[in-house]
Amino acid sequence: MTGWVWITPFVGALIGWLTNYLAIKMLFRPREPKFIFGLLLQGVIPRRQRDLALKIGEVVEEELLKSEDILSAIDTDELRGYLATVIETRLDRFLRERIFRGEFLYERIVSREAVQRVKRGLITELVNLFPLEVEAAIKQLVEKVNIRKIVADRVEQFDFDRLERIVYRVARTELFWVEISGGILGFLIGVLQVLFLWVMQG
Repeated sequence: MTGWVWITPFVGALIGWLTNYLAIKMLFRPREPKFIFGLLLQGVIPRRQRDLALKIGEVVEEELLKSEDILSAIDTDELRGYLATVIETRLDRFLRERIFRGEFLYERIVSREAVQRVKRGLITELVNLFPLEVEAAIKQLVEKVNIRKIVADRVEQFDFDRLERIVYRVARTELFWVEISGGILGFLIGVLQVLFLWVMQG
């Protein structure tokens, strides 16, 4: 075998690395369609921008924005306790200022045990009613507002230069190893080619 054969693995490594490097770059570039050597080329994400935006909107609407999940996140013992305190404060103020119009009647009537039981029962009922009303409001919101279109429009307007920077910043290590793995694979294929030629000539 001639000496040039031994550079085959290195040529293969270069080709493998360059192929993966270009594949990663072509996720985002070129932004606009361009003819290169007679071929129309455009980055995968810019070309499929609308489809990607619609799919993200669909996922958000159907999988992520569920009234049950939102309700479970806000219907906590801590929030119920806070609501009970707020309702009791507002109720006492209403009774004092609007019904009894002063401390004299308020202190003598509201302090009675029967009235206190009614007040506590009313507060408990209002607190228990909160999650039901919130769930109904969230369901109406999801039904009446076109979440899919809102998300899709925002994604479609997203700056791809910024998106590209975010992707490279978050997945820098993984993308680097994708490029390196292409070089390693190309080198190994080159070695196998050299071994094959060596065996055939032997």
